[in-house]
Amino acid sequence: MKARPDSVRRTRDLLRAAVLRGDFVDGILPTERELVGSYSVSRGIVRDVLTLLRDEGLIARTQGVGTHVVAPTAHRRLDDLQGTAELKSGNLFNGRLLLTSFESIVISAPGAASRALEVATGTPCLRVDYAAGTINGDVDVAATNYVLFPEAQRLIDAPFVVDWYAYLSSAGVKIGRSDFTVSAVLSDETLASVLRTTEGAPLLLLEQTIRDMSGRIFNYAIAHARPDRLRVVSHSVRGAATFDRTSVPERGERLNRIH
Repeated sequence: MKARPDSVRRTRDLLRAAVLRGDFVDGILPTERELVGSYSVSRGIVRDVLTLLRDEGLIARTQGVGTHVVAPTAHRRLDDLQGTAELKSGNLFNGRLLLTSFESIVISAPGAASRALEVATGTPCLRVDYAAGTINGDVDVAATNYVLFPEAQRLIDAPFVVDWYAYLSSAGVKIGRSDFTVSAVLSDETLASVLRTTEGAPLLLLEQTIRDMSGRIFNYAIAHARPDRLRVVSHSVRGAATFDRTSVPERGERLNRIH
């Protein structure tokens, strides 16, 4: 009795991974018959898998077209997301970004933001709110950044055109180090509206601090991203770098520590 659920799960995982990788030309999936042969499973299992992927919002079935990917997933290198890669044509959104909202205003840093920035509560900062997505109308991410001066002053008149890191670069703001934390949360009514998803849908919660070349924190950000629109890619070689145990915080220890 257990064989069928396990077979559905394994086939679903493999086909989902292929969809997210962008394996299918023009986003069109093979026919049911081809999938049966490719995955060595019954047609009933293939249909169950396609139903699961459709319910996830990854694929759709259209008369005369077949089964196709609903929206391509953005592939982002981890160092691109952290802003530590050199800016080049392949980085981050690379022209596919479309701002759906943008606002920047000078405020007094609230308590939680000031603690992350390691400054006194009420210290002036530039709050930058934006939501952005792809040119086909999807919204991938909504973010709030708290930027300290003098970096904030450089950003006030800088145009936000391509992505956050190009924004910093165009203003002459250099990144010395980026610390990133990724968690999973559920969308509330407000986020569902902004990200054009359903209330209760899973989201990635991205929390980041950015330091200047001297190690001083100048930016604290909280962002929510749709996991169905983002695929993070990382490449690592064993022995290429020495693991520093001191860089891993103990339970309850603050993350924003200069080493």
